[in-house]
Amino acid sequence: MIVVTGAHGFIGKNLVEKLRSISEKEIITVDFYDPHMNPLVLFDFLEHNKNKIEVIFHNGACSDTTEQSLFHMMGRNTDYTIDLIRVCIKYNIRLIYASSASIYGDGPYIEESSYRPKNLYATSKSVIDIYCSMLFGRASQLVGLRYFNVYGRYEENKGHMASVVYKFFNQMKSGKIQLFENSQEYKRDFIYIDDVVELNLFFYNNPQYSGIYNVGTGLERSFLDIANIFKQKYNVEIEYVPMPKKLVGKYQSHTRSDNSKLSQICDHQYRTLEMGVEKYLSYLESI
Repeated sequence: MIVVTGAHGFIGKNLVEKLRSISEKEIITVDFYDPHMNPLVLFDFLEHNKNKIEVIFHNGACSDTTEQSLFHMMGRNTDYTIDLIRVCIKYNIRLIYASSASIYGDGPYIEESSYRPKNLYATSKSVIDIYCSMLFGRASQLVGLRYFNVYGRYEENKGHMASVVYKFFNQMKSGKIQLFENSQEYKRDFIYIDDVVELNLFFYNNPQYSGIYNVGTGLERSFLDIANIFKQKYNVEIEYVPMPKKLVGKYQSHTRSDNSKLSQICDHQYRTLEMGVEKYLSYLESI
């Protein structure tokens, strides 16, 4: 039996879809939007099925980087995850959970670096990683995946937290897309959702590995690069707008995953930005 939290969310939904296509095992989906299995009843389920559950993919969280409620963010992200870790260790259940590259702040982006979170969301993820760093070796498998800028299908419910690709696709219906001024200088490590799913499955298929690992392509590309893909494909106008005051000082100038640690155990071939965006646009055009 496999459990996936955040199963109606972006990464969770893609992961569930892939697992169901390759495995005959029972997949238990957990989400606040699921009337049958929401996070509040998960622990009772684990208690009664502890001998049947092989692994939990924990993607459920508040992913809104602008959330200002300390109790909401820490409750949803930190407290819940720590409780889940304790149960997994108690019952010898493997756990692969979603961390975030936001814990690095402005870098460097290597797993052994200091934590420099710039918002409450990043802080909540930092606390989990610190907690887990003291538990490796006590769990049958405990893996934290620090996601960089993930984009791809099923982002529709992410609202203002959706990727710039999704936002551009909706903006271009007006004939133009908007970029912050100096966007050629703002760069991110954009990773396509299929790569993220495949790396989750790598750790699922290799239970001998525990630890915290970066999940990015190892390359940085500018927001302007994505805008130019749209301009070339759809002949849209690019409009430059000032950065909102609430983001000034809290906006990372760049991110780039250091893949040294992961590459020692996994030879994954990442999709290029052009490949990922083209595949994603084909999906968006079809819905």
